[in-house]
Amino acid sequence: RIPLIGWAMKFAGHIAIRRMDRRSQMQTFQDAITALKNGNSVVTFAEGTRSKDGKLKKFKRGPFKMSSRAGVRIIPVSICNMYRWMPSSALLPIAFPRQVEIKLHAPVETAGRDEAEVSKEVFNIINGGLPPYQQAAPELTEEAGTKG
Repeated sequence: RIPLIGWAMKFAGHIAIRRMDRRSQMQTFQDAITALKNGNSVVTFAEGTRSKDGKLKKFKRGPFKMSSRAGVRIIPVSICNMYRWMPSSALLPIAFPRQVEIKLHAPVETAGRDEAEVSKEVFNIINGGLPPYQQAAPELTEEAGTKG
């Protein structure tokens, strides 16, 4: 639906989703599992969207179901300070990003594990890699569960 860019994204194997369309969500879910089983990497943001204040929010279950059903490991990533340059209201960065850190953590196995347990572990790893002012609220850290 995006001229030129949309074509390039499709050609590159981008898996599109229309978040308000349940059928699109289910198709995206199946496409992601297929891509993972075929040895491709899939990048998801488990919160489902960017937070307004840059703090880590509750995770959705989808990425953990996908990785579990595909039998692949999860590589947790902490993205530090990007919210300052790319607020949730912006389509493009508001300035050239500075002092942004991307931390790749050790892989987390999903095989034979409960999705909620994996989600909690990944949440705590990502949260621990963030600076204190971006870490989740203490009550969220204690439950570290998932929603929807």
